[in-house]
Amino acid sequence: MSKILGKHIPNIIKNIVINGDMRIAQRGTSFAAIANATYSLDRWKYIKSGAMVHTVTQDTDVPSLAQANYLFQNSLRLNLTTPDTSIAAGDFMLISHRIEGYNFANIAQKKFTVSFWVKAPITGVYCVSGSNTGNDRSFVAEYTVNAINTWEYKSVTFEASPSAGTWDYTNGIGLDLKWVLASGSTTNTTAGSWQTGLFFATSNQVNAVNTGATDFRIAGVMVNEGSVAFPFQLSGTSVADEFAACQRYYEKSYDATVAPGTVVLAGELEYIVVNVPASTAGVLTTPVKYTVPKRIAPTIVLYSGTSGAANSITTGAGTARSGVSAINIQGINSFGQVALNNSSAVATGTIARFQYTADAEL
Repeated sequence: MSKILGKHIPNIIKNIVINGDMRIAQRGTSFAAIANATYSLDRWKYIKSGAMVHTVTQDTDVPSLAQANYLFQNSLRLNLTTPDTSIAAGDFMLISHRIEGYNFANIAQKKFTVSFWVKAPITGVYCVSGSNTGNDRSFVAEYTVNAINTWEYKSVTFEASPSAGTWDYTNGIGLDLKWVLASGSTTNTTAGSWQTGLFFATSNQVNAVNTGATDFRIAGVMVNEGSVAFPFQLSGTSVADEFAACQRYYEKSYDATVAPGTVVLAGELEYIVVNVPASTAGVLTTPVKYTVPKRIAPTIVLYSGTSGAANSITTGAGTARSGVSAINIQGINSFGQVALNNSSAVATGTIARFQYTADAEL
């Protein structure tokens, strides 16, 4: 252990939250009427059950340098467009960050602290919770928002996670952290200790989705070992490291600032269509190597550069062709064969171009 200002700290202080400063947004920067269980900014997932509707955006409203002693560029903003004024027993709304087991293992069965900046529309008690792979162990911590629409710094400490329960310390969900805006009685429990079951909040949790046209923002999320919150840092040593860490879970062929499905030819991959004996479909021989090896073999979606349509390619003089029926050879490092439906009239010898996304999210 090392000492700073007389306090013992881990020899390596590392943030196990990836994209805690919200600057990486491969999927896009705005998600109107975002659906339940949908990723927005990299590594951040919107989860709800209820009538509430939000638009999620990558925002530039951030804590100041004087406040945070860190030059944040972005926050995650939840703009409430449809309120839910009466939270039913089974309703909830939260933002989730799922930490892979390999990363969580660094702090498993030890105390750890979650710190962050928050700007909320309603004062009162809010909750941060964490659950394991099997959703059979949960911890809930409370924090208080003192002033509306004002950046405030918060930290909560989790007691050491138990050995009992279903935990993944490899490439599955190690810990699912949740910032809660509303929670019905079904998912409420007591704060401050690990509970058996899946819980999100306490009965003190405010309903922060009860008035439309309001915003909830978080920024500068840090998780470190111990009961003391340390200053924000990236999960790696540079922005390039942070981007590569995000690409372990999601990657695209488009430029960083171009959302998937955009009509754009720049960056398209180009291959020749060939036929396989006894096959009724054309096949692209596509040794596409990912920039970063994936957590698991990902789900691949191809996009036409001329139409922007998913499960489509571009052939000939910029003609969009639908009919991608299967990705037949893929792993954590690359994908290698794409079957094409003959109804799209893609002949042997045709030049085929496409963009792609590879999704291996938790």
